[in-house]
Order: sequence, then structure tokens, then C-alpha cells
Amino acid sequence: MTVDVSPILGEAGATLELDSDVPLESIAVGDTLAVFEVPPRIRVTLAHAGEVLVLTGTVEAAARLECSRCLEPFALVLNGVIDAVVSQIDDTEQRGDDQEWYPLDGEILDLLPAAESALRVEVPFAPVHDEECRGICPMCGCDLNRDSCTCEPVAENRPENPFSSLKDLLPPEDE
Repeated sequence: MTVDVSPILGEAGATLELDSDVPLESIAVGDTLAVFEVPPRIRVTLAHAGEVLVLTGTVEAAARLECSRCLEPFALVLNGVIDAVVSQIDDTEQRGDDQEWYPLDGEILDLLPAAESALRVEVPFAPVHDEECRGICPMCGCDLNRDSCTCEPVAENRPENPFSSLKDLLPPEDE
């Protein structure tokens, strides 16, 4: 998703606004996959600020995710913020370590990496469709939000901690 920035390169203070769809179908963050049923929408402003361009704006997407507790699909709106520097020169000292930087290829800027980065930050690592989601039974696979099961809770079958069996190796404290 490229944009020609030549109209603002010759004049300091000049701006260019863009409101467009982003050709992204999905984003993976860890084990989470966010699938976009419609293309995300980017709204940005590029401002010529001397030797660099300043890119600011937002990207919004309606994503389909899978609940990490019960595996049910659900919809989530993602709103990413874009705040970056665009330059032909990667000058870390001038822009700072915490500033995002995107390269300018001649007079062409690819906005896809900025949009993808802003959305990636918004995707939860362990998405849940409801904070009250009870998940699935680890024994029988029953969806505990819809049904109940007769399985014993897993915690009752576990020792109090992984080292609890070592206490049997020591003599009683009375001795």
C-alpha cells in the first residue's frame, strides 16, 4: 500500500492526508490470529517537517478472534494509533530510540508496515469474548459456559506443589 509523497517533499509544513482501505487479511500475534472480514481502514496525515516527514493517524479494523478459554469465535474492534517518522536516512540519534521509523523509497512510502504494526499492538495475546468465560473442561471438553460436567476438578488431583513429595525423604522433625 504505497503513497506518492512528492507533492509535499518540496515545501516544509506541507501536509498530505490519506483515508484508505489497507490490504490486510489477518495478523498473527503469538498463538492469536486476528482475521479481518473487511479490510482495515487507515486515516493518516503526513507532514513535511524539515528533513523528515511525520506520520500520524489511526487504523481501525473489525477482527474475528477465537476465545482463548472456550475457543468460540467472536468479533473485536481494533483501533491502532500511528505516530512515526519517515525519512530516507535512519538517524537514531535524531529521532530517539522509542520513535517508530519507516523508510522513504525515493518519493514513495509504503504504509502497510505502519498499519500492521499499529494493529498488532492492539491484538490481545489471550483474547476472551467475556471476562466471565468459564472455558472448557480439561477432562471431557465440555463448554462450561453452556453445560456442566461431572469431572473432578484437576486441582484436587495435584499435589500442593511440585516439591511436596520431597518432604517424605526427610526424617520427621521430632528426631
